[in-house]
Amino acid sequence: MLLNIDAGWIEKRLNDGFSRDDLKAILLSSDAEADLLYSAAREVRRELFGDRAFIRAVIEFANTCRCSCKYCGMRTENTEIPRFTLDPDEIVSVAEIALENGIKTFFLQAAESEEYNAEWLGDVIRRISDMDMMVLLCVGIHRIDDLDYWYEAGARKFILKHETSNKELFEDMKPGFLLDDRLRWLRILREHGYHIGSGPLLGLPGQTVDSLADDLILMKDLNVDMSSVSVFLPARGTPLENYPVGDVDLGLRFIAAMRLYLKNTLIPATSTFERLRKDGQLLCFGAGANVITVNMTPPRLRDDYELYSERFYVGLEHARRTIELAGLQETTESDLLGE
Repeated sequence: MLLNIDAGWIEKRLNDGFSRDDLKAILLSSDAEADLLYSAAREVRRELFGDRAFIRAVIEFANTCRCSCKYCGMRTENTEIPRFTLDPDEIVSVAEIALENGIKTFFLQAAESEEYNAEWLGDVIRRISDMDMMVLLCVGIHRIDDLDYWYEAGARKFILKHETSNKELFEDMKPGFLLDDRLRWLRILREHGYHIGSGPLLGLPGQTVDSLADDLILMKDLNVDMSSVSVFLPARGTPLENYPVGDVDLGLRFIAAMRLYLKNTLIPATSTFERLRKDGQLLCFGAGANVITVNMTPPRLRDDYELYSERFYVGLEHARRTIELAGLQETTESDLLGE
């Protein structure tokens, strides 16, 4: 049903645009076709960013969650994991270590919680921003006033994963939440000055290639600055704990599709790829990624932030080696974007 992909096919669509069927063709491409797509994705990255990539650091500072997402080990019904919220001084001290190691983007991530208030997080943001670091938030949905307060404190980027563009699947996977509300919040974030990031979880039960193509179209419509894909891995204590993992090869094709279709977005090589395949993050860079995130959550707490079980934790040495093996030069986010 789909045309064969060759160099001419790719060049025409880079010039004229990709249809929904074109995006499906990328996701369903053969291994030989995928190699051509990966090469083209690297060339698009080179034209827009040069042969460069940057490292950001993440600290997962709280794992108490009000949500019941069926795929996440931190869902509120999971009483097996101890809950924590880090002390602000410890968060800032970790940011200082990141800065000492040349990392200029600090990623504050937490489960969706009201355990901390806007002022508490705003103080953390301000202290890190005052160190001349870029602050990226991934803390779920809060009040609009909180968004403005955090922006004034120095946060400029916000990731809110839409998880899936399929309305029924989203609402099955995230009981009590509506996809329309999620997308409205992404647009609110944009309206309030934030650079926004989103993306799907690839491999959810019931997900289709059609819905993955729709994920790409949705991110284009949202005009995301950051786009990502993580491969589903089951977490203990969840309704999906016995489901199979997602498809790494499909995930790599999705990365190439993001680079070719969205073009100038920041695309991370997420840890799920490394957890599922040796040198998985290197393969992500080969498919067009240009970001890697080092996990700086204190080791005593890492396993309690259970996005999935038996996580792979990206260290600085691994991140730098991966960038080098990809034939890329390490830079900072601000230098990469010319900010």
